[in-house]
Amino acid sequence: MKKIFNISKYIIGAGVVILSSCKVGGDVNVNPNQSPNAQTGYMLSSAIQFLGGVNGAGATTNINSFAGELYSQYLSETFYTNESLFSLKQYDYQNYYTGPLQDLKTVITVNTDPAKKSLETTTRYGSNNNQIASARILTAFIYLTMTDRWGDIPYTQALSGSANFSPVFDAQKDIYPSLMKELDEAQKQFDDGPALTGDILFHGNNNKWKHWANSLHAIMALRLSKVDPATGRTEFAKAVAGGLMISNEDNVSYTYLAAQTNENPYFNNYRNRYDYAVSSLVVNTLQGFNDPRLPVYVAPTVSKTYVGLPYGTYGDKLGDYSAGTRDKPGNVSLIGLTVSNQDSPTIWTSYAQVLFTEAEAAHLGWIAGGDGAAADFYNQGITASLTQNGISAGDAATYLAQASIKFSANTALEQILLQKWIAGFLSNGWESWAEYRRTGLPKLLDPVPGSLSPGQKIPRRQQYPQTEHDLNLTNYNNVISRQGPDALDTRVWWDK
Repeated sequence: MKKIFNISKYIIGAGVVILSSCKVGGDVNVNPNQSPNAQTGYMLSSAIQFLGGVNGAGATTNINSFAGELYSQYLSETFYTNESLFSLKQYDYQNYYTGPLQDLKTVITVNTDPAKKSLETTTRYGSNNNQIASARILTAFIYLTMTDRWGDIPYTQALSGSANFSPVFDAQKDIYPSLMKELDEAQKQFDDGPALTGDILFHGNNNKWKHWANSLHAIMALRLSKVDPATGRTEFAKAVAGGLMISNEDNVSYTYLAAQTNENPYFNNYRNRYDYAVSSLVVNTLQGFNDPRLPVYVAPTVSKTYVGLPYGTYGDKLGDYSAGTRDKPGNVSLIGLTVSNQDSPTIWTSYAQVLFTEAEAAHLGWIAGGDGAAADFYNQGITASLTQNGISAGDAATYLAQASIKFSANTALEQILLQKWIAGFLSNGWESWAEYRRTGLPKLLDPVPGSLSPGQKIPRRQQYPQTEHDLNLTNYNNVISRQGPDALDTRVWWDK
């Protein structure tokens, strides 16, 4: 398996300019306009942009990829139904390794190398500690996304270059504590030295990086609620002690540009394809709650109503539905322009999500306050999501006052997970899919009639890329013998 390097080539991050040289009559010719040193700030930006989507709008390695939103049933496919019916089984993770993970490893390596860490080409992008800490946090976020999608993955032996083209697969049960340790250490590593540049997520604000690291730690801890609740509770306490997100200002927001070079992938798709409509599950749920986010998330149909496309509709039945275009709507709703405009941001981790995570932890007794605290976090989570989407305080109060919305200890998990799912619309679909697998909530369409997964069920993981079988067969066979068949219905470690 080609993990990081082809033996005859170098894979270099966006911030490194290749030093071209050749010998002619014993002389070495070097282009004076190219730097031989890694531009670490550019490499951090490159890693962030990769996850945002500049590696190809809608690619399955993006955090807000089409596939993640489909797996979570936020969207329905209007024409090609490959992903919503799970006919695409193998998803490739090679680009994670050769792209952002390699860039971030270089950032860390350069900032710890005695010969390079004091160079002006390094220090111009922030203090060594600040660069290392941010790279560690972003690396942990990427590996978390990967292990939750595929289960056991190459981790400790990954990024070894030509030293190891056949890395072993680490067990998810070992990856999780390692990532928690990374997040815990990284958030403590920030210093008061020069602020980060090239940081297009938080613009050099160390506190926001710290809050994200601790919030990810809490999210991971809650993921252990069934497989290892004792450890989960302990790790959740560590995360809270470190300091979680405190407002919508802490949202991990990837900002697109009003330019085709880096635009929202849904705007890009709606330029001429219109492959996606909002699912009927989203529309019906919002309508049932008189939810003021409905016109934010959902565009009106030709009849000025809101109508979702039933998830998994395929074949001749699709002929009954038309998504139309922005200018000429059909009889089912497209995505609302507010969240799918050219420069509409996507939220990778939100304050609302973290509040709902705290609400569940309080309900489980992991943090003080019991269901009284759970109700407070639940209400705060709803309010944070409404505010994030431009809903007024008055409309938020009206929404919270509804009997169907008021918190009840008897239905706490159902309410918390449903509101978390609503808040996650068009954000990190992979995260919403992970939460569904952990809890079975909210109630998605499962099984999906006509789908090609085992039992027509929503997948529990994604299959490894073919290159693992072809180029890393021994380790591929080992991971299958440990984790289970390389199939969509094999459960990852925490999915009990």
